[in-house]
Amino acid sequence: MQKRINFFFIFFFFCRNLASVDNFENDIALITNQESHKLDVIDLKKKKKIDEILVGKKPAGIIVDNLNRKAFISNPGSHNVLEIDFLKKSKKFYESGPSPISIFLTKDKTQLFASNWYDNTVSLIDLKKDKIIKKIVVGNSPAGIFVDYENNNLFVANRESNSVSVVDISKLKEVKRIPVESAPFGVFSEPYINFVFVTNVQSNSISLIHKKNLNVIKNIKVEKWPYQVAYDKENNKLYVTNQRSNSISIIGMKKKKVIGTIDDVCEYPEGIDISYNENLIIVACWFEDNIILLDLDTNDLVKKILVSGGPRAFGSFILENGK
Repeated sequence: MQKRINFFFIFFFFCRNLASVDNFENDIALITNQESHKLDVIDLKKKKKIDEILVGKKPAGIIVDNLNRKAFISNPGSHNVLEIDFLKKSKKFYESGPSPISIFLTKDKTQLFASNWYDNTVSLIDLKKDKIIKKIVVGNSPAGIFVDYENNNLFVANRESNSVSVVDISKLKEVKRIPVESAPFGVFSEPYINFVFVTNVQSNSISLIHKKNLNVIKNIKVEKWPYQVAYDKENNKLYVTNQRSNSISIIGMKKKKVIGTIDDVCEYPEGIDISYNENLIIVACWFEDNIILLDLDTNDLVKKILVSGGPRAFGSFILENGK
């Protein structure tokens, strides 16, 4: 009887939380928190936390599916990926592999790639069949991943191999390994730009890899321990969070060089994303247990919002409004 009551309570609590965002009137930031094992829900128009959702253990990576109103969260502590469907008010766990870090959807949204830190592979998970259909061998300690749909390639940052694997997603095998600088962790890009950006943690640099010729065209020095980037498409700028400098480097993509730095942002800035609807840059501050909102035009601090504990938000975490 007690187990049935507990299950009902958990299900009710989860659905109540999802009901807070089911109208999608505003942009929502979904923040993974490794210490609390929760996903925090931040209404960016109201500039406040509106809910928190219990997920798997030590959640880190996230990607949103704006079309279908879903979010996928990697849980390195429980070795799985959680799908949250905000329309159906449901959640579902998928086996991924040991300690998944980064996740990325295929173009048709029916499959998901997940990098497995401990076995040097990337899993391809079929979301309809609910199973891993392929494990692809890459370099040591794979972390960030990005899928280039136009050229049919998956890019994987291999932290302990100082390289980026290129996987042909039609053949599901590695076709090239690109040397980069020391300890690459994140790989980021957008469909409308020609480069992928790699954060090299220990060399304090960003490698720019051309999507078509698959060569490093430039390494740009930033500050200490770059973690994640966000590309501002309206101003052709790249924002880079620097963990150990507590700062954000701003790179002008026209000349591909640092054009400014936002100092003393917060302690250990990590995940970063942009809400164009609210004209905000959102940054997860791991050691402060908060997120900060910066004005996209001026880079001035707008607000700090407390979260549930250990925010990482590694990936794309803005669920855009449905208007």
